Amino acid sequence: MIRRRIPRVLSVLIATVVLSISCIAQEPVRQDAPAKPRQTRSAQKPPAGDVVENSEPATPTRESDDAMRRTLTDLSTQINSLASELRKFRRETERNSGMIELLLSEDRLSKLEDKIQETADRKAQLDAREQEINRRMRNIPSELVLRGGLRREEAEAAIRNDLQRSLDDVHSQQAVSQQRLGELNEQAARFRARVETLRKKLELLEDKNVKEEK
Repeated sequence: MIRRRIPRVLSVLIATVVLSISCIAQEPVRQDAPAKPRQTRSAQKPPAGDVVENSEPATPTRESDDAMRRTLTDLSTQINSLASELRKFRRETERNSGMIELLLSEDRLSKLEDKIQETADRKAQLDAREQEINRRMRNIPSELVLRGGLRREEAEAAIRNDLQRSLDDVHSQQAVSQQRLGELNEQAARFRARVETLRKKLELLEDKNVKEEK
């Protein structure tokens, strides 16, 4: 709405100035009265009682001066009003852009925190899996009893190899989860700082607007 009003106000101001200048330019200027021809006889002198007006002042009339002053005053008032609206528009634009950035940052931070929670839950499951495998490796004889078989040494080696492969896989997944968790926490820390900065900035803008409105 303000963007539409700005060109309209500027057009009105320009038209007002042009009209004022045109009025002044059309003001009739009084020319000097033609001088009487000089008499050839030097002895003759005009009567002492005769007063001859040779010219009239060519300055603008008082009405023209007053009209020009009123026009300039109105023009100054409109310019000040336009400047005030521009300042208000700039503040509103800055506030709206800050609010949009704040909402986007908060949304991004919320998604990062969800991912952090998911990654932390996944790592907790891997830690539990690691503990379970280590427990089974300490109790391989019990595994042999449950499986049975005649070749005890071969069966024990097979069980140990299976558990070791599972443990290595868990360790690999734990490393990936730990690295991912660190990256997510670092990103979340940056967004938390940005959100806090934007909130303080918007609070300052609100306080400034309240003071100027008063």
